[in-house]
Amino acid sequence: MIQLSNTRLLALICFILSVGIFSSCKKDNADAGSGKVELLSFGPTGAKHGDTLRFVGRNLTKVTEIQFTGTGATVAQKDFKQQTTDLILVIVPQSAEKGFVTLKTPEGDIVSKTQFNLNVIATVSAITPPQARPGENITITGNFLNWVNRVTFGRDKVVTSFVSKTINQLVVKVPEDAQTGPLILSYQGTDSSFVQTTDTLKVTLPVATSLTPNPVKHNTNLTITGTNLDLVKQVLLAGVSKPITSFVSQTATQLVVRIDSATVKGKVTLTAASGVQTVSTSDLDVLMPSVTNMTPNPIDIGANLTITGTNLDIVKSISFVGVNNSVTSFFSQTPTQIVVVVPAGTVTGKVTLGIINTGQSVKSANDLGINGSSVPPIIIYDDAITSAWNGWIGGGWGGVKDLNNTSPVRSGSKSIKIDYVDGGYGVPLQLGGANISLGGYTSLKVSIYGGAGSGSKTVNIGFNEADGKTVTVVEGQWTDFTIPLSQISAAGTLTHLYIKNYSATGAFTIYVDNLGVY
Repeated sequence: MIQLSNTRLLALICFILSVGIFSSCKKDNADAGSGKVELLSFGPTGAKHGDTLRFVGRNLTKVTEIQFTGTGATVAQKDFKQQTTDLILVIVPQSAEKGFVTLKTPEGDIVSKTQFNLNVIATVSAITPPQARPGENITITGNFLNWVNRVTFGRDKVVTSFVSKTINQLVVKVPEDAQTGPLILSYQGTDSSFVQTTDTLKVTLPVATSLTPNPVKHNTNLTITGTNLDLVKQVLLAGVSKPITSFVSQTATQLVVRIDSATVKGKVTLTAASGVQTVSTSDLDVLMPSVTNMTPNPIDIGANLTITGTNLDIVKSISFVGVNNSVTSFFSQTPTQIVVVVPAGTVTGKVTLGIINTGQSVKSANDLGINGSSVPPIIIYDDAITSAWNGWIGGGWGGVKDLNNTSPVRSGSKSIKIDYVDGGYGVPLQLGGANISLGGYTSLKVSIYGGAGSGSKTVNIGFNEADGKTVTVVEGQWTDFTIPLSQISAAGTLTHLYIKNYSATGAFTIYVDNLGVY
């Protein structure tokens, strides 16, 4: 073991410390004397435009300018607030953006290892123009718009690619499916945020100003005149379930479409890519067939009937009173004339014309008389309760009725809508107080359409305040019932008639048309 005196030990410690101190000082002096420019730090974090920024390092007197990210965001040496060997103070330029900072020196560039970010608040002062078509450019003016990275249009349509962007101006294209509304501008910074415009950008929509021809014939062209019609993506016609997406021709001022054979009178609706719709101010009317004359009248069963009228070329079927099935094969057919054989079983009454590819029909104004027909039919409902019913109309319970319903209809223009409430056995439609002889008649006919929730529901045709024949409703379609009177009542006179809910539970709706005794 080596033993040292206190004096010698103290001398050894001092020697070691002196060597360490000399070495450290020598290293510092060597770094400072190398002349190399070093950037040690800069800040503060979260500075704003116009704030003073501090750069700390070594040999900073050699820095000739400082470049920030952003167009024109350069501070020249002459504009430094302070410059010493270890400190530079500069004002953050208004055009500075998030990014790396570069110190320019004669020996080369010094690039910061971290990105510089700023605490910014973007503002909007105007949108020009205030109304624009999809695909057109709009200019947003304000401040710090160069920090915006996303613009949200109405219908949450987001745009992240811009036509141009500066500190005071942002140019962006209006998306095809944008809707009218304020804009939301999202921007970055130390605290990312957004600004919503106080002004609303109005997105131009197509508008129909006229419809030609009007009325129009099925399966022919309709010309829609208006403005911005090149923006139309779909056309909706009344009575047609599917929109028209393929056009005969299309320009900004004129749109030509083919009229579907299911079209009925109503508005024309134009749909833009945004889904926003505009509606024509006037109705589009549709030409319907009409009967002006029937010869001979009266006529024999099996003889040729000549029906004269207009638009008869769109007739697909002819229904005769007393015959269950419509006639669909004609001897001849032109726009003004149809020749058809009168089928067996026909009795005196109106002739009904069915229209091609639709559920629509029209009736002759006058009855077609049948030679040898002993009694004419008793039509109880034909667009209204007829004068053949010589009693009262009203009363009822367990639901409501509408004698003037316009859709769906079996023939003509109206039907009876009956809404039954839950609970069963309601009788909203009641006719009473009549005195109608049933001599010579054999059956009751009625057409029933099943509305929502009516599938497999049952209703009862009651005579003279007593239940009669029960029938099952078919949901979503018309069913024509021919019921022998013997299955309803043995009475020789009709005084009361009703259609009663015969289902124990569940509310449902039916539509009634073509009600009569034959």
